[in-house]
This record gives sequence, C-alpha cells and structure tokens, in this order.
Amino acid sequence: MKILVTGATGFIGRAFCLEAVRRGYRILALTRDPAAQIAPEVEIAVGSLANTPWEQVSRFAPDAALHLAWIAEPGVYLNSPENEEWLELSKTWFRRLIDLGVPYIAGTGTCIEYAASNEPLHEERSPLNPQFPYSKAKVALLEWLRGLSGVDWSWFRVFYPYGAGEQPNRYTSIMVRQLREGKTLAMNTPDSVRDYIEIRDAAAAFCQAIEVRATGAINIGTGSGITIADLGRNLATLLQVDPSLIQKNPVATPDPTPVILANTNRLKQIGWQPGVRLEGGLQCLIDSLPQRT
Repeated sequence: MKILVTGATGFIGRAFCLEAVRRGYRILALTRDPAAQIAPEVEIAVGSLANTPWEQVSRFAPDAALHLAWIAEPGVYLNSPENEEWLELSKTWFRRLIDLGVPYIAGTGTCIEYAASNEPLHEERSPLNPQFPYSKAKVALLEWLRGLSGVDWSWFRVFYPYGAGEQPNRYTSIMVRQLREGKTLAMNTPDSVRDYIEIRDAAAAFCQAIEVRATGAINIGTGSGITIADLGRNLATLLQVDPSLIQKNPVATPDPTPVILANTNRLKQIGWQPGVRLEGGLQCLIDSLPQRT
C-alpha cells in the first residue's frame, strides 16, 4: 500500500509513518523541511498544502492519503483565525487528490467536536457541538467530506494522545517536568475523566483503519478513562516523588466537559486493540524527556 501523508513530521504523523513502514507500506511524506528525517524508507515531498509537488505525488500514485497537517500549537490552535485558512486549504487539497484518482482519503478531527456527555462518545449517535474555531473548522471539513461522491473517505476523531515525541508544552510533559522538580501540580479539573491513548497505539489504529479502508467517522481512543489527578499520581509513582504534590487549584471552576471518553466499538470491529498499558506508555514518555542537570 502507498500512502501520502501530510503533517508527517508532527507528533502523530511521525508515529504513523514509523508504524506504516513497519507494516511494509510505502510512504510519501509532505513536509516543508527538505532535511526532514523520519525513516530511510520514507520518501520526502518538499512542499505544503498550498504548494504540493503534484508531479511527484502523481508518480508516487498513492492508494490513500492521510491529512494530519493543521495548526496545532498548544495554547494557540483552539482560537486561532488560521483555522479557517486550514479548512479551505484542506478542501482544495482533497479536491486535487480526487482529480488525480486517489481512491481513499482520510482527514483527522478531534474529540472536542462532540457535545458534552457523561457517556462514552459514539461516532454516529453522540451529537456534535464544537465550541472553538479549531473544532468548528474540523466539523466543517467533515461535513464537506460527507458531501463527496466517487471516493471513499474516513474521519479520525483523535482523543488524548500522549507519548515520546510529544510537544514539550503538552500537559502530560508539563506534569513530568514539574513533578521531577518537586513542584506542586495545582490542577484546575483533577476529577475530569479523559481518554488517553499512547501514540504508538494511535498510529496502529490509523494504520488498521486505512488498511481495511474503513469509512466514516472513527474514534481514536482506548475506551478507558482516567481522571487527570490519577494520571498525575501514576506519573508521581513512576517518578518516585510524593503523590501529595497533586493538588486541586482552590480557585478552579467547574469543567464543562467532565467526561471525554471514546466508544471504541468501531475500532474493535476493524481488528484494533490497544497494545500499550498506561504505565508502560507513561514510562516511555518519562524516559524520552531530558532531565535537567
């Protein structure tokens, strides 16, 4: 199988490419960085959504395309006006792929497309209610995909990926650094439940779905929730620091989404199961982060 990938040097993209290569797929990675190094087997296409080297893509003749690129900087991406630009660029890019005859395209969304619920979130039954420019743009792209004909498509709704290679200002990495330094973690929503999926498991889920050409929306999560406080306590145990460093912020406000948990029946139906236990995934994250000297 030959797959064209955008965002291939990002957190999810790199993990996906490595898993895809392990499975024997050929990968063409679209990136702005001409010196990008992912794996020796990965072919690099220097460009962007707005400036894709289409002749190279045509020669590669992908069987599928996975679109991961988007604004993703923590603290910025949710409300950035750039989300609208990414939406329009994505539509144009997908249209070009369809014109080239690529038979299967996959976009990536987010669990925060869903309306608040205390139940596991189901791809078809749970209502959507995006609250941010980021999630609104993602839902708009999903609705655009729904209107396509003559091509198979999927929409991967990613929950809370973590692991080696994540951006240093993601909350899991921030927790590791603060706990290592013996600092108190004053959590705003310690009792909120989240579905954390280790990045290698997320990559395997993407690969499995593409391999069987699953269509429609698909949750990328584990189906198992953990409170943010318990996640911090697990990190404290692994780091061998005092778990009492995990505390509730006394001025915290209630969480409007106290439970964000995936229904993973669709993933199970296509043959995916999580392979990384939480403790092992957190240890891998810890080991990947440099210690201060």
